[in-house]
Amino acid sequence: MLFGFPTEDMSAAKSAMLIYAIYRSRNKQRGPSGTDMWGQIERFARSSAKRARDVGEFTGTFKRRMACDTISPKWMNTGVLRPNEFGEIVVIGGERHFMPEIMECPEAEQRQMVDMIYRQTTRIVLLVRARLEEEKPLEAAIRTEADDEHRADISD
Repeated sequence: MLFGFPTEDMSAAKSAMLIYAIYRSRNKQRGPSGTDMWGQIERFARSSAKRARDVGEFTGTFKRRMACDTISPKWMNTGVLRPNEFGEIVVIGGERHFMPEIMECPEAEQRQMVDMIYRQTTRIVLLVRARLEEEKPLEAAIRTEADDEHRADISD
């Protein structure tokens, strides 16, 4: 598992991380939605990668299509949410950073990532969806804890 994606292919993990961070940072009112949302996202990713020469060009085009004004640092952290032995949710991988291992990698590697998004779009998007599915129970637990704290604050 790399960057929280069920793969051992570093290029696939980096490509999926780009799509994941932009997907999570999108404006949900303006971006893809509805029953064909993932179909739209696949089409947007593939067409954004088609003419892109590097990660920067891909990111700029894909962000625009996804209605993502800026990528939130919250979603760029390459660490992974995991429950520890006490049931507390922790981020594995540590400090907050801004994907330098993806955005600043060598030009040949950037080209390989863009090419992978273009040629293996479905695979990369499915990696993103697998991570999102894995995070659902953890996010539900976080929301429940936040709701409980909010109710406690109101009753005080």
